[in-house]
Amino acid sequence: MTGYELRLWRKGMGWDQERAAEELGKCLRTYKAYEKSPSIDRVVELAIRSLTLASLLPALSEKNNAEICQVLISLTDS
Repeated sequence: MTGYELRLWRKGMGWDQERAAEELGKCLRTYKAYEKSPSIDRVVELAIRSLTLASLLPALSEKNNAEICQVLISLTDS
């Protein structure tokens, strides 16, 4: 994942940089550096996937097993 992709993810979540930094447990300065980076640490990428999944959980409860599997597969594809 690149810093640009991180920025797209953040905007897709509807968060500002401060909220994203807080959710990831990072200081704002570190988060801003991530968004400028050509590549993001794997641990940060995994945290992003976890936050995305957590935000989807309420909507997933309304889906059938096949639809849930499709969402999970799309989140785990690297």
